[in-house]
Amino acid sequence: MESNPVDLVNYTAPGISWTAPEKSRPWLQPPKLTNVVDVAANYVAVISDPESMDDMLDAIETSVPLAVIAQAIMLGGVSNGVHTLDAGILVMPVIIEMLESLALSHKMKYVIYPDDYDKQVFVSNRVAKLAVEKAMNKNPMVEEEEEEMPEMETKPTGLGSRKQKEVM
Repeated sequence: MESNPVDLVNYTAPGISWTAPEKSRPWLQPPKLTNVVDVAANYVAVISDPESMDDMLDAIETSVPLAVIAQAIMLGGVSNGVHTLDAGILVMPVIIEMLESLALSHKMKYVIYPDDYDKQVFVSNRVAKLAVEKAMNKNPMVEEEEEEMPEMETKPTGLGSRKQKEVM
């Protein structure tokens, strides 16, 4: 049998439609918003909405970095078919700024990027060592545990161990 070149062009890979029929998912259809300005205006409206504002304030209060919250919001818009991933990435700074102004207006502490959180939590080795030493000196349970532990003699056992001579 000879293969027809036209059949190779129309060939569909096996399993391509196992998950869903064509255009049955929102992200498989054309996006609702194509202009970056329209996408930014959409997110300004979403973040300004009082119902969604409470959820965002809760996330900010738990010290989740603003960039992570903005990424989750943006990816939700992509999965709902509101805009493309490219437009969402371009609008990320707008979302972060909106979340930052929301946190500032409610006088909440916030962190913009996960790296900033690591820098804030960072404690030098000297300070950590002093804190551990201070905690060890204050804790009476540590001293009691050390005193209560009797020293036990262990005898070597196993195939390669030598017999011990008994001392009388």
